[in-house]
Amino acid sequence: MVLKTITFNMCHGEGLDGKIDVKRQSMFLEKYKPYNIFHQEVDMYTRRAYYKNQIYTFSKYARLPYRSMGTSIKYNEGFYGDGILSRFPIEYSANFLSPLIYTDSEQRSHLCAKVVVGTTKLNLFSVHLSTYHEERILSCQELISITDNIPKDEKIIIGGDFNVGITKEGKHLYSYDKQDSYEEYSLLEQNFNRVQNTKNTWFAGDRKRMPRHILLFQKPRTIQFQNNRNRPIRPLPRLRRIYHLKSIAIYVNMCYN
Repeated sequence: MVLKTITFNMCHGEGLDGKIDVKRQSMFLEKYKPYNIFHQEVDMYTRRAYYKNQIYTFSKYARLPYRSMGTSIKYNEGFYGDGILSRFPIEYSANFLSPLIYTDSEQRSHLCAKVVVGTTKLNLFSVHLSTYHEERILSCQELISITDNIPKDEKIIIGGDFNVGITKEGKHLYSYDKQDSYEEYSLLEQNFNRVQNTKNTWFAGDRKRMPRHILLFQKPRTIQFQNNRNRPIRPLPRLRRIYHLKSIAIYVNMCYN
């Protein structure tokens, strides 16, 4: 069986044209017929998102009936966090808040949803890490601790926005330290296999590009890996990734015009 899983930082539904349109995003991803979608930066009932339940809207138009939303912070009269959609019933869901060090840090979290695929239990993690290195390390250590308690006969897929090499310098301003290897990945690779993405997936404020989005998995095998990217029309392109369990892995970075 091939399980397609997409991980997507949806930026509260905002496209490169500045319009917030969750239906557009979800219908675009739906054509790939995914079994699961991991979301980061999801709004629920916020003023800027017109008081809509974005995870419900995405679930409806992506045709994935089972959904879970994990709140990281209260924001703009509503809530903001991560989400998971699935074609399979969600047996269990939990949201783990990430550790913080700095007073100006935004609270992040790890959302876990356990789905049942036939006789297999599959643990899905949607992850959005900090823009500070020290907090990312603590979060990775916490994620390892959480997954260590999952029964060995169950499978795990982790996907999300890992922000490696990034440091927040101010409001919407970030620096990027490109390295041959990143401590965050090294920690997680002790327990997980990583899709070896090295392509540029995101623009910093100074227009430098950096890879920050990855998939990690335990037990499934990757046979093929591709990377395709449309030319962005401005910074902060939207990203999506497709992961095929046991058969094929494809990475795609998509910019909305």
